[in-house]
Amino acid sequence: MELQGLRQAASQGTISLPPPRDSERLEDIPVLKSCLTLARGISEFREVFATSPFPLTMGKLMAIVEAKEQIGKRETAIPLKDYFYSTIVPTPSNTDMLRMENYVNACIQLGPSAGATYLSSKTIVDIANFFIQDRIAWRSSEDPLSEKLFLPEEEIMFGTKLKKQIASWEMYSKDQSDMDPYVHLILTVLFFVALSPLNKHNERTSQILYQLGLMQRGINCPYPCIQLGKALNTNAHFGIEERLFGLRTRQWSPYLKYALNNLTRAVNFSLDLIRSIERLYFQSKNYLEEIGLVSHTAFLPAIFECPASRTGEFSSMTGTRRQVASHILNDLTRADILERIEDGRDKIFFHKRLIELLESKEYLFQPFKHDIDPFVPLYQKGTPGRVKKILD
Repeated sequence: MELQGLRQAASQGTISLPPPRDSERLEDIPVLKSCLTLARGISEFREVFATSPFPLTMGKLMAIVEAKEQIGKRETAIPLKDYFYSTIVPTPSNTDMLRMENYVNACIQLGPSAGATYLSSKTIVDIANFFIQDRIAWRSSEDPLSEKLFLPEEEIMFGTKLKKQIASWEMYSKDQSDMDPYVHLILTVLFFVALSPLNKHNERTSQILYQLGLMQRGINCPYPCIQLGKALNTNAHFGIEERLFGLRTRQWSPYLKYALNNLTRAVNFSLDLIRSIERLYFQSKNYLEEIGLVSHTAFLPAIFECPASRTGEFSSMTGTRRQVASHILNDLTRADILERIEDGRDKIFFHKRLIELLESKEYLFQPFKHDIDPFVPLYQKGTPGRVKKILD
């Protein structure tokens, strides 16, 4: 890389050189203490996630919140109600919404394969292929049997050199030696950023690499998308000083300690998010039982999995007839669980407290009302979906 590029990268606070392979004092006492703290946090996260009432739904909701933090800009934040609506009625013209959806899909779909292998050039290409509309970084040979290659578009002319750098990066990722797995993961991601520090898309790709790297053997995080974006956005200096210090001195311990602490913050935010979603679920269940809608508690997992739905989607998801699904959704709306919005001839039902929780910085939601007048539900278990109206 040219000297001018190095200087520009340094002025922007990015790492301009690959991290040393066996740097001095990589695992000094502060770094080891940070590793132990992170290990305890991951262990607690694993336990809480394992006892979740619906772990797959929980994981997807976490991915959506993380994508919002990573993709949405502060001045043009993406409302989650709009995002959930887009899952019903796609809006291909909204590029931010597409990027957010692709970020979620990249983490969820690549997650299962991440735990069994190291991060590789194929991992980078697979991530990139979810963001085709950005026209970034990806070229592949015409021969479908040949291996795909990673080529940042601003460095196409230096493709041969970059291929060698990618091969070197992959070897570094593969050979953990005796290094602590958390330290090795952070250095692997730093190495990737260093290959093309001025690439505006590297930050997004590196964040997904972090998520997938946490699922590798030796770490075994149960699901991608701990809340890295929130941890970064709530940290004023983003580790710039630590990174520049490592660039100047080749001593990486300060940056490693910063990065490990940031991961710990992300795990703690993730624990708070999981517990808040669980609290909402059990409060919703108790509330429905209190107001006489015990039979409706069976449909709570569906409205948590799809916080926005129409009657048809809800009917397919729950395996009920359309008329029954309509009665259930209207009952839950009257019970103040859902919010119904007219959209032309369609009626969209939003899980308003869940969306409020996911949007909240503190993962909070409005308490339930307990002054709703008693009513006979439109749907009762064991009936065809219709009951007589209450007589005045």
